[in-house]
Amino acid sequence: MDAEQLDAVGPEDLVPGAMLERRHLDGAVLGDLEIPGLQLFECVVSDCQGDRCVLPNLRASGTTVIGTSLASLEMPGATIFSGRFEGVRIGALLADGSDLSVLRIVSSRIDVLSLRDSRLRRIDIRDSHIGVLDLTGTRVREVTVTGGTLDELVPSRGRIDGFDVSGTELGRVSDPGALAGATLSAQQAMALGPSLAEHLGAIVVD
Repeated sequence: MDAEQLDAVGPEDLVPGAMLERRHLDGAVLGDLEIPGLQLFECVVSDCQGDRCVLPNLRASGTTVIGTSLASLEMPGATIFSGRFEGVRIGALLADGSDLSVLRIVSSRIDVLSLRDSRLRRIDIRDSHIGVLDLTGTRVREVTVTGGTLDELVPSRGRIDGFDVSGTELGRVSDPGALAGATLSAQQAMALGPSLAEHLGAIVVD
């Protein structure tokens, strides 16, 4: 998407229920804000800074967030189709109870990525550092984490149909038994061996 072909928009246009189509928000300082019902279609958010941004029931399609730094981004109940986060720095990205499809997170750092009780389809996390990825109660389909690092994974009570973390540096896994159906590298499987054995109630001896 060529941002130069989009109409400029400012923070004053971000109001509850606003529908923005083919707009570009660039270099804004957002502070704390709460905007329920915001709709973004083929928009670009670039090089912005913010504190706590709360976007309940966000609807977005074809929208890119690039080079932006936020203390937290809360999107409970969001519906996002065909989106991209690239080069972002977010302390906590909280999108519990959301429906996310065809979403890419590239070359970014997110300390906490919470997608609890959500539906994920065709999600690609690439060359990024994720502190905690919480998938508790989440339905996962065609999700891939490649490159970068994933410090802690929480897959409890989730349903997995295509979840590949074999290409990333994987740290701690809470409830490793919930990884049934996931794709792991041989090295990851060996590292998780004792935890998996404990989950199964097996006795490991030298």
